[in-house]
Amino acid sequence: MKVILTITLILGLCGSAFAQSARSGKSKRTTASKTTKLVATQPTKPTAVKDAPKVVTGTASGAGMVVEEVKFKGEDVTLAGTLFLPKNKVGQKVPALLMIADFYSTRDGITVNKGVQQTYRELAEHFVTRGFAVLRYDRRCLGASDCPPQLTMSLASVDGLEAVKYLRGRKEIDPAKVWVFGHGDGSFFAASVASNKEVAGLIVTAAPGRAATKLLRDWERQRLLDAKASEAEIAAYMSKLDKVILALSGGGHKPEDIGSEMLDEYLAPLVKHTDYAFSWLVDDPLPLYPAALGPVLVIHGAKDRRIPVKDSSYILESMKLYEHKEFETHVLPEMDYFLKANKSAPSLEADNDLSRPLDQALLKLLDEWLAKKVK
Repeated sequence: MKVILTITLILGLCGSAFAQSARSGKSKRTTASKTTKLVATQPTKPTAVKDAPKVVTGTASGAGMVVEEVKFKGEDVTLAGTLFLPKNKVGQKVPALLMIADFYSTRDGITVNKGVQQTYRELAEHFVTRGFAVLRYDRRCLGASDCPPQLTMSLASVDGLEAVKYLRGRKEIDPAKVWVFGHGDGSFFAASVASNKEVAGLIVTAAPGRAATKLLRDWERQRLLDAKASEAEIAAYMSKLDKVILALSGGGHKPEDIGSEMLDEYLAPLVKHTDYAFSWLVDDPLPLYPAALGPVLVIHGAKDRRIPVKDSSYILESMKLYEHKEFETHVLPEMDYFLKANKSAPSLEADNDLSRPLDQALLKLLDEWLAKKVK
């Protein structure tokens, strides 16, 4: 069987069995406990690639900010991104946020049936008004970034570290104040990057607390329910899905080995990149979050249809088990997976409503937490 270095191995962390009992979906704030004795094994740094000069492909000015379309080197790949700089801070070194999107998204936002929820762009615009520089980039094989033959979670993790190095090398950025923000499975990479001393701290939103084999089954079932499939149709599809998951999580397969019978919106990218699918499906994400060296903020939405609130409870248990020194977990009552406000019940219609604003409770929490930590 082909051996693939997974993101957990690259951090030098052993997989752990955590109690995964579901917590209440009630809004809550939890801070670090110091009663446990276990301490997280500190991760081994990823091997850095040689520094490469930045390439700026365009500059523009928006309201209150300077916008640069940039390219920088990842691990044997050129990555494309957008850098927002606060216009009123020209000549000063400012704190910075690196935003890492989920696997199915590009730097601007998350694709839904009727368009794109511009979540990442809207968040970046908010942060820049608070005096932060913000870098968003397309992960390898997404958007305008290169797609080399190999795509694995470990390589994507090193790409994130290279993005931090790029930010820290910019004359406008305070290198001691670079924070990492992850969304969805981008939280895996954000946590991995934050295990390095060059990163000031970590924010994760809609972060999975389980291996993706379980998440993928939940997503596919929800997709079929949205399509109004019958229980018999769902059962038949899930039976076929389990065989695909078993093949992908076994490792060592090529796309043509899997077949093209079930190339839906969730499976198609995984079948195309089987090396990535292997580690994505089998790695336990829970040891990653407490490996972050700085303060950690974990945020979930009570109306999230993709990453349920119980995943937040699993992350909380891991942070306590490894006795992380400084963390908070929050569940926001009206926020969904897209970090948008949802005043009604979670639904496909709400997912497709592109007019909804970012959740105001989320923005308030981020502003207050960052203001305290940056000082």
